[in-house]
Amino acid sequence: MPVGSTDPPRISLFDRLRLYSEAALYIGATTGLSLGLYFMFRRYHTSADIPDRALKSRTKIRGYVLDVSDGDSLRVYHTPLVRWFEKKPEKKRGLAKYTISVR
Repeated sequence: MPVGSTDPPRISLFDRLRLYSEAALYIGATTGLSLGLYFMFRRYHTSADIPDRALKSRTKIRGYVLDVSDGDSLRVYHTPLVRWFEKKPEKKRGLAKYTISVR
């Protein structure tokens, strides 16, 4: 290339493919990690929020029992993965809005 030329340097096909594959790898890893963290920290507010695949695979959930009404039904406040960051609610009114009913 002559001195003073304004043409950009040429990149070989191999270098371009390597660059694109690295970018795709980083984007895929970031997306996978983000989705994994989202699903690990997602809280189920009511029983309608629990996906069917979780029910079919009998996935265990973790939480606080807030109310036992008549011996065969209870209300659970779901706390995903890390319990010590979640505080259980103190109020007893409106439990149906943020708890899972279990019979």
